[in-house]
Amino acid sequence: MHISPEILLVRYLAISRAIAGQMDFQSVLGEIAGELYMLFEHDHLDISILLPDQPGRNVSFEVGVSTKWGETADTPHLIAESPIRDLLIGKVPHFLTSDACNDSRFHFEDAFDSPIFEANLRSRVHVPLQVHGEVLGALNLSSHEIGKYGPEHVKIAQQVADLLAPYFNALIWGDQAKTAALSEGAARGREETLRLGALRLTEAMEDERKHIGMDLHDQTLADLTRILRRITGLKRRPVSVTTSLSGIAEDINTCVNELRRIIEDTKPGVMDLFGFTQAVEAQLERTVGGMVPTITTIVEDSTNSIVDEFSGSLRTALFRIVQEAINNAVRHGSPQQVVVNIEANEHDIVISVCDDGTGMETLQDGHSSGLDNMRARAAIVSANLVFERNDPDGGTRVMITVPRKHATKSGDISTRESLALEAAQ
Repeated sequence: MHISPEILLVRYLAISRAIAGQMDFQSVLGEIAGELYMLFEHDHLDISILLPDQPGRNVSFEVGVSTKWGETADTPHLIAESPIRDLLIGKVPHFLTSDACNDSRFHFEDAFDSPIFEANLRSRVHVPLQVHGEVLGALNLSSHEIGKYGPEHVKIAQQVADLLAPYFNALIWGDQAKTAALSEGAARGREETLRLGALRLTEAMEDERKHIGMDLHDQTLADLTRILRRITGLKRRPVSVTTSLSGIAEDINTCVNELRRIIEDTKPGVMDLFGFTQAVEAQLERTVGGMVPTITTIVEDSTNSIVDEFSGSLRTALFRIVQEAINNAVRHGSPQQVVVNIEANEHDIVISVCDDGTGMETLQDGHSSGLDNMRARAAIVSANLVFERNDPDGGTRVMITVPRKHATKSGDISTRESLALEAAQ
């Protein structure tokens, strides 16, 4: 067989034009089958494509005779069972056979070779599809006629394969990118659904906390206060009674104070009335009140009270995280100063709680219920929570970062936020 270089060039250009704009393997095969047939006749044409996301597997696309190989487009097959496995793994440069039905190279234990017999594929040419020296698949041509092909056919098939390989490589990675995008979109959808569900749960929990706070205030606290007054009155009786009841009075007094703290934490309070910054200031004052030595507290808000623009559930979650951070700093860090900063940049709002106490040692394990609650609240509202050393002063810094796109009630940046951002910059 001899084809002039001029004719080959014309055919190759025709193949190049035929594949332009085709967006899938089957369409490419359909377009080039006729042009390739003009170079040498074939009864079956297919390509085997290795799958980057499923190592060790390949799929086949075919035109002409339909075989079981073509069914693997939806069900990838093992390369180890392919009749041309040695070509797909780069062990041989090509396959040329005059009669595949009787060629032992195509038939071995577990070989997926039944289509060779069922479709009567005798003469066969197989050449690799390669990009940068890596095999990404194979171009396969077959004829029912024995001894149909020779070395010249291998040469032409390889030239066609070299022409097609870059295009097929682009299709492969385009499919991978599409699959990855769909998977990422689905994952984000599931994450957002879980986040919104958890957010609704948090809102319901906060509402219930308020009801509990009001109930404790109206009933339990009033009862304990009345009991405390009665017991206090008994102190005027003989010493033995006074001594017995004194300890009880102290216990009940402690209980009342603890209940007051719970109520303040649960019922509508300073944040609802005066805003987030004032609520943080009140929490600091309440936490450090009566501490010896005295602890200095500072709240700095350079955002013009952006947090007050947030939804109620987000604002509450952030306050609970800050509240726990303040409690941890005072109870475990023995600081001289606690500072809360509220800042904003183009993308995020950042709230930090810094102390100059004993530092990170108390947080090394990081598995206390308080820290776990902080992490859970941060995850629910899509905030990033970081614990780090407060260099150079020593102590601990807790940073809560909220993406601006999740911050406002509407999801858009408000005029107030824009002004605050300008002030922060």
